[in-house]
Amino acid sequence: MEENILLIVGSYTNKNPTGINIFSFNEIDGSVNYISGVEGFENPSFISVDEKNNYVFAVSETAKTKEKEGGQILSYEICKETGKLTHLSAQLTNGGAPCHLSVDNSGRNVYVVNYSGGSVCRFSVDETGQIRPFDDLVQHSGKSIRPDRQEAPHPHSIILNASNEFAYVPDLGLDKIFIYKLDQEPHSFVAFKEINVHPGAGPRHLVFHPKLPFAYVINELDCTICVFKVELDGTLTIQQTIPTLFETNLTEDSGADIHITPNGKFLYASNRGHDSITIFQINQKDGSLTQVGNCSTYGKTPRNFAISPNGRYLLAANQNSDSIIIFEIEEETGQLTDPINSIKVSEPVCIKFM
Repeated sequence: MEENILLIVGSYTNKNPTGINIFSFNEIDGSVNYISGVEGFENPSFISVDEKNNYVFAVSETAKTKEKEGGQILSYEICKETGKLTHLSAQLTNGGAPCHLSVDNSGRNVYVVNYSGGSVCRFSVDETGQIRPFDDLVQHSGKSIRPDRQEAPHPHSIILNASNEFAYVPDLGLDKIFIYKLDQEPHSFVAFKEINVHPGAGPRHLVFHPKLPFAYVINELDCTICVFKVELDGTLTIQQTIPTLFETNLTEDSGADIHITPNGKFLYASNRGHDSITIFQINQKDGSLTQVGNCSTYGKTPRNFAISPNGRYLLAANQNSDSIIIFEIEEETGQLTDPINSIKVSEPVCIKFM
């Protein structure tokens, strides 16, 4: 077994121009060693990896790029032996504040959401890792009940199902999850379903269960999680809505990220303001959640976190205290130990393993 894997961290660049940092992570003891970092682009805040072709993709989360509207999508080649990143290409996302992206199983298609632009777009990638100008863009429209946060569409993530047949887009501004069928020829989005979430929820990130036909969406604005059954045709049917916190201050607290252990037994959700990770046990028959714990992230604003591929560690990125805190996961209970390690990195907002 290979003990050391790459840990890639995307950051905002308000305080430090190095927006992507590469570390070596030991899956046996949770130790970390710094390898390298890259500058050159503003706010590479979210990252997706193509392990098959050794490419890393990132969004540059900005409103404008050299006076042109919108942010950028970036591609890099990564050397797995050295951890060195080599920049390959960049394209405009044709919308402001791109905040999330996904690459498909082939590595030849990348999908981006523009948060302030209110749109989703699709890019082709050639065999050398060059991103081509966008193939398709879909503009969302409308609003929901919160005038301060839901005055317009704000798609917050785009998640592909295992077969890459569908893309699921939680839209915080509209209280909807858009499901698009992904046509390969032409390279386009085909509207399939719109799933309504309760008003004022603010759906943010979605995760699929690794073994069962269920999907889970964390809602930013009211600190809840919606549990959906994934039907055979790809649509979603609501099963449960559960709070992430027993006592919530909705003027300060907000839901952020959501992940499931590889064995499918436990789900974790991060809470900003409360600065914690909530632990849920997953019912292996009906997919329902039961809260079994809550753990401080020992820092401020856990916007993102990650679970190591072997399921032994959880790494919480504290954006506003410039730290990543490493916890061990107790296999039988899902509880998090006291921190076993920490990483100092400026404004971390995305963690990916490779």
